[in-house]
Amino acid sequence: MDCITFQALWKELDVRVFSKLIPIIDVDKYIKKLSAYRFLQLLIFAQINEIDSLTAMAKHVKDTKELHTELELDAISTSQLSRKLKHLSPSLFETIFHHLVQTIQRQLQATPTVEQIRRLHIIDSTTMSMCIGQYPWATFRKTKAGVRLHLRVVVQNDMTIPDRGVLLPAKHADRTQMEELITYDEEAIYLFNRGYVDYQQFDRLCEEGISFITRLKDNAIVEVWNEQRPDDESMMRDQEGVLGTNKTKMKHPLRLIQTKDSEGTVIVLVTNCFDRSAKEIADLYRCRWKIETFFKWMKQHLRIKRFWGTSENAVYTQIWVALITYCLQVLLQVKTGYKGTLLEVKRTIRLLLFQPFSEVIRSLFRKPSRKSKGRRTYRWVEEFERIEQQWVEGEVEHLDELEYDPIFLAPWK
Repeated sequence: MDCITFQALWKELDVRVFSKLIPIIDVDKYIKKLSAYRFLQLLIFAQINEIDSLTAMAKHVKDTKELHTELELDAISTSQLSRKLKHLSPSLFETIFHHLVQTIQRQLQATPTVEQIRRLHIIDSTTMSMCIGQYPWATFRKTKAGVRLHLRVVVQNDMTIPDRGVLLPAKHADRTQMEELITYDEEAIYLFNRGYVDYQQFDRLCEEGISFITRLKDNAIVEVWNEQRPDDESMMRDQEGVLGTNKTKMKHPLRLIQTKDSEGTVIVLVTNCFDRSAKEIADLYRCRWKIETFFKWMKQHLRIKRFWGTSENAVYTQIWVALITYCLQVLLQVKTGYKGTLLEVKRTIRLLLFQPFSEVIRSLFRKPSRKSKGRRTYRWVEEFERIEQQWVEGEVEHLDELEYDPIFLAPWK
């Protein structure tokens, strides 16, 4: 039997799975109306529809009949939603996010991202700026507040999937979260930018056999041991040496590859991958833009820039729910086998949320009724030469007729 899209979205996170992940007895104690599971469903509905306030959310509950049926709620007030958002711990939603990540990885049949590499793990962070008067707990600078999402994404089967995250006030530097985000995986290579340069952590990664590629800071002190000729003309240098001086000096040697970025700026890449060519290292590092694209997608198509509440719980919960929503949409895309963009999946789900799921399938795989040939440029010179040739050969009667249309009589192929 064909279920509606809203129900299909929850196939991997039904109430039984939710109850195993979350201690329902403690979370929903004395709760009669808005359980934690229904609240999560409502928040994800708000994310899909990009609802910007709790008041608008309450309005949807009141006026959307299909939502009445699915949530078994006739109405809910803004104050009730606010209290719930403030009361529930963000760790509950973080647990659900990690469960969905594991589910995605199980369902994806892993194929090498590049030659002999199963996974690329990319580390980076993004900051959500806020007003310091409304969010004093998230003090970032004297006149600014913000929270920072430190994230690890996996590039697998041409998909970018969030894998592990840490939410903290923005004052925490990127490199402080390396130990949390970089864990042992013999089939993976980690990519990260200069914000994560930490020589002690680099030594740890070398000792644990974790492969990584990053970019060297301009003021870094390098003791070069040896240098070899680059294997490609686009590579400028290929060296081996150690970083730091005195107390900061590393124990393990690293490889330094000098090349140019897309804008022609000279950059130096640092890696402990000695078994790959310099060009391979440079090409792999260029994949780091995928996490930037992911952050851009999140900020454009999920509700994480304007928050539903001002408390720490409310802000962190909203960001975790945004990541959960992303994962549920990825799972739906994997389930359907759709090879198009995730944005197309999101838009289709939003439009057909309370329609049969077969309508989503039909919409995603519907072939266009006609193919556009694009805008065609009229070939004035070629047409003049054709008419001139007709004149020379004496074929001139049709030129005196008002109905004459050279495009119609001699179509261009």
